[in-house]
Amino acid sequence: MAFPNTIYGKSGWEKAQTSGQKHKIGTRMTFDDGRAFRYVEVGAADIAAGAVVQAPAAVAHHDVDLAITTAASGVTSVTVTLEGTAATADQYKDGYLFINDGTTAGGEGHVYKIKSNAAGNSSSTCVITLEDDDPTVTALTNGTHLAGLVVNPYSNVIISPTTVSNVAIGVAPRLLTTDYYGWIQTWGPAAVLANAAGVIGQHVRVGGASTAGGTEDMDFDGTHENEQLVGVQMQIAPTSAADYGLIFLQISP
Repeated sequence: MAFPNTIYGKSGWEKAQTSGQKHKIGTRMTFDDGRAFRYVEVGAADIAAGAVVQAPAAVAHHDVDLAITTAASGVTSVTVTLEGTAATADQYKDGYLFINDGTTAGGEGHVYKIKSNAAGNSSSTCVITLEDDDPTVTALTNGTHLAGLVVNPYSNVIISPTTVSNVAIGVAPRLLTTDYYGWIQTWGPAAVLANAAGVIGQHVRVGGASTAGGTEDMDFDGTHENEQLVGVQMQIAPTSAADYGLIFLQISP
């Protein structure tokens, strides 16, 4: 089934959610006022309106340094050896295989889009099928090249935790229900839950403190300069923690 990569929507569409999938995960939706959104699969907990949304954390024993069975250049099937965690079928569908170690000339630094993957037992091999138009550029060699597996960042998304475990990818425009499909906002004016009073015109970053039940929300310049930038405070600034500020999001246009 084919899905469009971009939808041109209108106000209100971003608040729709369904128990069944309606679009390809990661589909982009834009409005004529410049706001942008991405289609996501919600993880194992509800996400409150205005909460910062994070991509799922990496899976231990899948994320880096996986041995690769020798594969020729120009192929779309790559076999990796999992470490101490099993993989389910299509766990990495629409995600990525990246070559994190080896030789630059022989494949190190390449990223490939995953079409599907077979189930794999702990400490056993797992067959990764790449997209038809994204075969290996060069040969991959057992004992030389090592790989990591990355889930689609818009699948099984979570509220950004107090200690971040992946990149912030947007803000929930409504309550998003566990295991449902819906939209997160990535660009333009958005109401965002704060953990401190705001200052108009300042950068807004992923915060380092908890507000409203352990969520990691937003913070302002001067305290967490190394945290991820998510936008700029607009004309309505939050006055305290657990308030909502109007932020011009600048995550993904």
